[in-house]
Amino acid sequence: MFKTNLILSTIFNDAPEQWMFGFQDSAAPSFTGMNELHNTIFFYLVVICVGVFWVLGSVIYNFNSKNSAIVHKYLNHGKDVPIQKCFKFNTIIRSYSTNSSDVNNVKFYEDAYSMRKLIIKDNINKSGIYKWTNKLTNDIYIGQSINLAKRFIRYFNYSYLKNREALVINRALIKYGYSNFSLEILEYCDIANLTEREQYYFDKLNPKYNTLKIAGSSSGHKLSEETKAKISKSLKGIYVKEKSPLYGRTHTEETKALMASKRSKKLHSWFGKTHTEEAKELIRQKALGRKHSEETLLKMSASRGHAVNIYEKCDSEGFKLIGSFVSIRRAAKFLEISANTVKLYINSGKIFKDRYKFTGGN
Repeated sequence: MFKTNLILSTIFNDAPEQWMFGFQDSAAPSFTGMNELHNTIFFYLVVICVGVFWVLGSVIYNFNSKNSAIVHKYLNHGKDVPIQKCFKFNTIIRSYSTNSSDVNNVKFYEDAYSMRKLIIKDNINKSGIYKWTNKLTNDIYIGQSINLAKRFIRYFNYSYLKNREALVINRALIKYGYSNFSLEILEYCDIANLTEREQYYFDKLNPKYNTLKIAGSSSGHKLSEETKAKISKSLKGIYVKEKSPLYGRTHTEETKALMASKRSKKLHSWFGKTHTEEAKELIRQKALGRKHSEETLLKMSASRGHAVNIYEKCDSEGFKLIGSFVSIRRAAKFLEISANTVKLYINSGKIFKDRYKFTGGN
């Protein structure tokens, strides 16, 4: 019996077969066009797939974690923040890291100025720990607040910063501008745990903009003697000469006079003391019958601002001073007129009888 090898045999007819690839030979011009279109599309599809997979393979090979370490803010993207005992809210918030340390943050704002409205909106009625980062120098500042939104509103108030330039972070924000700072919310905490958590980040990150390396809250509690001693030790050598915020500044003359007057009162031997009734009566008896000289009365009146000068009109010299008097009454008596008349002409600035002019008396 004759056996046929179906695998090696060639069929030259145009009949369809099982598991065949491609189309049958066309029997009409329209099908010939469809066949050519299919072959052309398939060719370009193969070329595109080869190119795409080549690019993907190159990226995976050349930009893996060993050859190109990721240091951008999305290093920890997708990881949940560990729930700590001080965490105040039940919602899970994604974390974003901006440095190579192990510190994860709750929220990150790349451009503090352009995102200032979002910063305030996100942190209304929330307490926690925040961090400013200078993108030019990489210096950082760690802070805490019982109301983060209110604290950030103050930070974005330029007048507030100018009035408190003694703080290093305020001077840095003014010097470099908000756009060169990023802001992070390191964690949200209960008010009772703020100082503890702030100290944790002080010890871990060692922020340069914080002059005090001992965490302390402005919520009103008193510092212990041990904490005060640590603060005093940490401040030694910081506010010296050029490092002091008051370096080169001087008090105004008005301030100096006020300080001197306060010191003189306290240092005076009679400061806080009063005369007895007996001493007051003795002083009064000695003063009875005492009269001041005209020169003294003139000086006393001039010091009180009641001295009156009378000028007489002269054809050649204009007005010439003819007398100075300690009071309006004395000046009126000199011209033999009433004191009210002198006062009226002093206030109006007019010339009395086109001859006399009065000044002073106020």
